[in-house]
Amino acid sequence: MRFIILFLALFLYAEELKIRSKYFSYNPEKRLSLFRNDVNATKGKDNILADEIKIFFKEDKKPLKIIANGHVKFILALDKNTTYKGHTDKLTYNLVNGDIILDGDSAILKLETNESVKANKIILNKNTKKTEVIGAKKPIEIIIKVK
Repeated sequence: MRFIILFLALFLYAEELKIRSKYFSYNPEKRLSLFRNDVNATKGKDNILADEIKIFFKEDKKPLKIIANGHVKFILALDKNTTYKGHTDKLTYNLVNGDIILDGDSAILKLETNESVKANKIILNKNTKKTEVIGAKKPIEIIIKVK
């Protein structure tokens, strides 16, 4: 009976990764799927649009890391109360440790509070909720709503 309940709980809460694109290739030796041209990846409330998305897999064929390049736009739900919308040149999403790294011209907007960050590199962690913002040639710009 416990097994049935556990199976139903996993089934109800499992989210699938759905990807649409105009080009697809898979390299079994590198455990790499490559999607190009108008790529749209969706998992639960998370959505990534890009020119190219690479997905690296573990030996057990579970996704390990997603790398999106070229005109990357995204909506990422870190939890029930934190949803970010933004853009970047390159997005790396480590599905194992929860790191989401935005490289290049990057901007995020927290939808719940309308607070925003613009920087050359932004690191979010979906598991720990930690955030790190790094400037480069341009200074970091952060807008915080104060009541």
